[in-house]
Amino acid sequence: MREYRTWHEILMEQLADPAAAIDYLRVTWEEYQIDEDTPFFLREIWAVIEAQGGISKLAKKTGIEPKILKEVLSGEEAPRIDIFNVILRGLGCQISIQPLKGINSSNKHIVEDAVVSPQRNDKVKLERTTESRGLR
Repeated sequence: MREYRTWHEILMEQLADPAAAIDYLRVTWEEYQIDEDTPFFLREIWAVIEAQGGISKLAKKTGIEPKILKEVLSGEEAPRIDIFNVILRGLGCQISIQPLKGINSSNKHIVEDAVVSPQRNDKVKLERTTESRGLR
């Protein structure tokens, strides 16, 4: 009798390899940059965590309680950058900053045929709110 495996079983087997898991996260990050689908991106991170030994193993690596990791990765909103950084480090990777495609050497954004220069004198204003994120 021939053994059949589901796509999920095959994916989990592949993601158990740390190099394959990092490649997978790289692709899902690139997709997130395009569609900004946070819940989908967090589910894909969850898949890598499961394939790499589960939430308990990641909790030991990161020092973050399993309950907190589950809450962070099950939410609809993006996790705080510091927590996200710790999670990625626990998975053996990090996010890097790269220039956007379509920016020329004079730091002007090129969008189709138009040139948009960055604003020079705009100041970012952060104010405390009672909303869940705390800053707006």
